Amino acid sequence: MRKGSSLFVWFVISGLVPLLGPLAAALYRRETEEALRICPGCNRAVRHYDAMCMNCGTDLEYPQDSELIEPDPSIRVRAHL
Repeated sequence: MRKGSSLFVWFVISGLVPLLGPLAAALYRRETEEALRICPGCNRAVRHYDAMCMNCGTDLEYPQDSELIEPDPSIRVRAHL
């Protein structure tokens, strides 16, 4: 066999990848638990890290802490695709 081509190592790696994917998805942050803010252009709720409002196209500056809204399940934010 060539140097660096260990069958056992690649077998272990190929077995871990399918297990780590669902685990990472389960532990990934939840978008519904992040702070929001109100767009000054259209008064819709946007995520605090958005640089542009996806509804009206207004460029957004990074918000001050006083501009943030605590997450509320009743407020729906359109998903970015």
